[in-house]
Amino acid sequence: MPDQHDPLTGPIAVVGMAGRFPGAASVPELWELLLSGREAVRRFSAEETAAAGVSPADAAAPTRVPYGADLADADLFDADFFGITPRDARLMDPQHRVFLTCAWAAAEDAGLATGGGANVAVYAAGSLSTYLLHNVLRSPEHADGTLTYPVLLGNDKDFLATRVAYKLGLRGPAMTVQTACSSSLAAVHLACRALNDGEVDAALAGGVSISFPQSAGYDYQEGGILSRDGHCRVFDAESSGTVKGNGCGVVVLRRLADALRDGDRVYAVIRGSALNNDGAAKIGFTAPGTAGQQAVIRRATEDSGVPVGDIGYVETHGTGTAVGDPLELTSLAAAHRAAGTPAESTLIGSLKANLGHLDAAAGVTGLIKAVLVLHHQTVPPQINIGEPNPFLRLDRLPYEVPRAAVRFDAEPLRAAAVSSFGIGGTNAHCVLTRAPAAPLTDERHAATPYPVVLSARDAEALTELARRLRAHLDEHPGVQLADLAHTLGAGRTRHPVVHTFTAATHEDVRVGLDALIADGANGELPADDAPFPLARKISLPGHPLRPQRHWIEPDTPRPVQRQPATDRPPGAPVPDPVATAAGSGTDDGVLEQVTAVLEEHLGVRGIAPDDDYHDLGGDSLLAVEIVSVFRDRFGVTLDLDAFGTLRTPDRMAGAVRAARTGEPAGRGLVTVREGDGAPLFLVHPAGGTNLLYVRLAEHSRSAVPLTALSFPAAEAGPRPTTLRDLAALYVERVRSVRPHGPYRLGGYSFGGNVAFEMAVRLQADGEQVEPVLMLDTHVPESYVGGRLSPAEFDAAFDVLSAQTSLLRGVDIEVLREEGFLTIWQANHDMLKTYYPDRPFDGDILLLQAEESEPEELLDALRVNVRDKSLWQNHITGRLRVRKVPGHHFTMFEDGERITALAAAFDDAVTRYGKR
Repeated sequence: MPDQHDPLTGPIAVVGMAGRFPGAASVPELWELLLSGREAVRRFSAEETAAAGVSPADAAAPTRVPYGADLADADLFDADFFGITPRDARLMDPQHRVFLTCAWAAAEDAGLATGGGANVAVYAAGSLSTYLLHNVLRSPEHADGTLTYPVLLGNDKDFLATRVAYKLGLRGPAMTVQTACSSSLAAVHLACRALNDGEVDAALAGGVSISFPQSAGYDYQEGGILSRDGHCRVFDAESSGTVKGNGCGVVVLRRLADALRDGDRVYAVIRGSALNNDGAAKIGFTAPGTAGQQAVIRRATEDSGVPVGDIGYVETHGTGTAVGDPLELTSLAAAHRAAGTPAESTLIGSLKANLGHLDAAAGVTGLIKAVLVLHHQTVPPQINIGEPNPFLRLDRLPYEVPRAAVRFDAEPLRAAAVSSFGIGGTNAHCVLTRAPAAPLTDERHAATPYPVVLSARDAEALTELARRLRAHLDEHPGVQLADLAHTLGAGRTRHPVVHTFTAATHEDVRVGLDALIADGANGELPADDAPFPLARKISLPGHPLRPQRHWIEPDTPRPVQRQPATDRPPGAPVPDPVATAAGSGTDDGVLEQVTAVLEEHLGVRGIAPDDDYHDLGGDSLLAVEIVSVFRDRFGVTLDLDAFGTLRTPDRMAGAVRAARTGEPAGRGLVTVREGDGAPLFLVHPAGGTNLLYVRLAEHSRSAVPLTALSFPAAEAGPRPTTLRDLAALYVERVRSVRPHGPYRLGGYSFGGNVAFEMAVRLQADGEQVEPVLMLDTHVPESYVGGRLSPAEFDAAFDVLSAQTSLLRGVDIEVLREEGFLTIWQANHDMLKTYYPDRPFDGDILLLQAEESEPEELLDALRVNVRDKSLWQNHITGRLRVRKVPGHHFTMFEDGERITALAAAFDDAVTRYGKR
């Protein structure tokens, strides 16, 4: 069979799969469920339907059917792993959370390392957000129906695919695909086209559908699509419709040639796919169209190049309706006969009998079943069938429904197909063949030592990963060492905590894993890339997740009384806010109100006065909203930088009280970290706040004290209008607390430019200044050019907010109201009119981002980036450069980037005090 056809229909390998389904928490569990002929649809108890809000009268109605296929643990999610705050996790539709988790798991199953701007697409489908309608908008804080920005981002389908692309660092197209029941198979078709067009190197495609409440059941309507008795009986004489199921499925696709070249494990190969619509050629909008179904099946079959006689199994749309099933089989037979001579007794099935109808996830789940059929060379039994539906006329069709599992031992099952038809008429069909034979292992390299690389988000997760890998090797003793090393080295996303050891045998691997479990990570990476002759990527345990409950109950008391997303240990006392306020010696209600605000915005109850804001999941963007609430509630304005260092409710309440009494808040100097020796004074970036330095300090292990300089936005009197005037003001501030040097100065971006001018001024006054520390600061030559108008800068700010996670998830209007744009533009204008008039007599320590900023943003800001090595022209000493991951606006992002930046920062400050 040729491997190349029309460039739009070349072979596409299915290299990874993941999913969560009713009665099956993974793809392997789904296969076990199907093979054993189990049904995940179940009858809900009276207590479950009551908890779902079904009244006793409705539950007792003769048309009530208390059946469904629910998804276990839909309320659980590892928000911390994906860098999502507890508050945003609670607001987010579980469909988004489950799809993100499954997308990550599918990438791991495929051995697809994410991040780093991988050219990978995401095509996703989702159902209506019933969590928004039933839970979020019926909760006290959102009962007014207002769709705030965080609520919109967490529940709208528009952000289903793009959130995955953002969280996994994927740079290919990311789009939501909506064609009703056929959505996720349509997503697969679009992914195949993008791959064959050469637009992307890989693609994630799939869908999710979870409706809440899951255990309510439904009202049966004669002539509707839902079953009379709560069971989906596809092809059966007693069929009366389908049942709602809940689940998610994701596949990872690559061009077959690329997959074979890179040693990917190939489950099956998509040889052809097609998509069309019925148009008006049917009796009604929701009715199936036989002409459209025939056309899409014939097109996919002919484009695949697969002889129709090779197709030995078809996963049908099969909803179990008395009319829909016969029409589908009639269309299937007509299309097959038009494309060639179909095989006699081609097996057909539909997993909707097992799982119910998964709506937007139905198509990809059917595809996963067809892939597993080819991979295992076995067709599972079709359940819930007694006497066939007489309208099928199976005696006249070349199809057979298997009542027991059929194993293809003597003659292989060469090809399979899957159909998915959506209400509204969009039809999708795929034709697949079994995977090519895997290459034989090269025995000459059997004893070759290989580097075994493991990484995780933290030490605890790395230890757990080692335990799981150890158990996996015990259960699968035939794993080839080269395959294991290749998968761990090339097929895993690199995390901050790493460990490497060398192994030539399985026993070496066990010894190395045992050492990791006992002694912890060694922090080492391989010195260079090792050869992996004929190695293949294989299934191995993925990164451990720690899901917690993130949930908004409808019609409940205020958020402080709800089930927490993050809670205290079991049995720990929950402090009484009033009592703790009194215990602090100030029973004025401020601490109680501060605590309530934090609990509402963080989604955490039982916050104690000394709990750390950042440990509870708070971040700099959420701080903007909280400071705004404090201003409205208490009538005071807290400095945003000062808020970043307050950290506990008790200290926040103290700051509110101080602001109320008019006590000075300091001269624009904020202690970010106390320590030993002379402080490093860090100048704010163009936005005017220093919250990024707080993030950096959290990851830094240095003992150098850090003091930040805040922009004088709230100070009396006119603000400086030139960078030299601003530097003069900041020199005055610094000398008010440290009259004489040696001085240590630095800053990120704009802050580095100001720090440079401060250093020059201090040297002119006869003071000693140590090396200036710059965090990706552009040279003055980059800013030559005209200023931006307010409208132009406003447009540039919109571009910036789309380029960095540091601004995503916060209401941009709040930033505008808080004066961010005004300050940012004022400082940007300063750069446009500044050029050093004398060199700095010393060194510069430059932490330079590895990647270039997006050209769109640079154009919008009229920045003509020049090589940062030009800083050497402005100093008499040495320019020392160290590269850090990310670009100018992503280098502070959580994960390996902020960790690497902090390590480079710590290394740089060790030079202070040295000659």
